[in-house]
Formats: sequence, C-alpha cells, structure tokens
Amino acid sequence: MIGYIAGALTTVAFAPQLIKALKTGSTKDVSLLMLFCSTSGMALWLIHGIQVNDTAIIAANTISVILAASLLGLKIKNDYVDLFLSFNRKERGFENKNASLRK
Repeated sequence: MIGYIAGALTTVAFAPQLIKALKTGSTKDVSLLMLFCSTSGMALWLIHGIQVNDTAIIAANTISVILAASLLGLKIKNDYVDLFLSFNRKERGFENKNASLRK
C-alpha cells in the first residue's frame, strides 16, 4: 500500500507543471537538466519494476514517464527547436550573402 501511495504522489507531482506549460505555452522556468534526469530515472525505475514484476513501481513509473517525457518534449520544442531553426535561418542568410559576393 505504501508503494502505491508513494507512486501516486510522485506521479501527480509532474501534472501541475505540465498543465501550466500547456496553458501558458511557456517552459522557460523549467530546467532541461532536471527534466532529462527525472525522465531517465523514472524510465530506469520502470525497467526495474518490470524486471522484479512489481505492479506499484510499473504503474507509477509508466504514468510518470509519460508526464515527464511530455513536459521534456514541450521544453525541447518550445525552447530549443525554435532556437535551432532561427540559427539555421541565420546560417542560410550568411551563405546567401557569401554566394552573392562570389558572383
């Protein structure tokens, strides 16, 4: 019973942050390193739960991985994909300027 309560509490912990990120569209205040470490740790706990056949660990970490990975995906999409795309556009502009200078 304690395992199910602990799992429920740790699983629910990511829900408010995910809901806030979805509502506001912002993930700037969320640490990428924390999300990566948490998601990786939960995935490893899930694998461990499967290996030892512990239903509480499997249930809690399945949901936790989904929530944390969703928030991690939003973080990468919101904060890093746009950064990469804008950098890529700048590089293309730089290449176009060099090409026109060569002509």
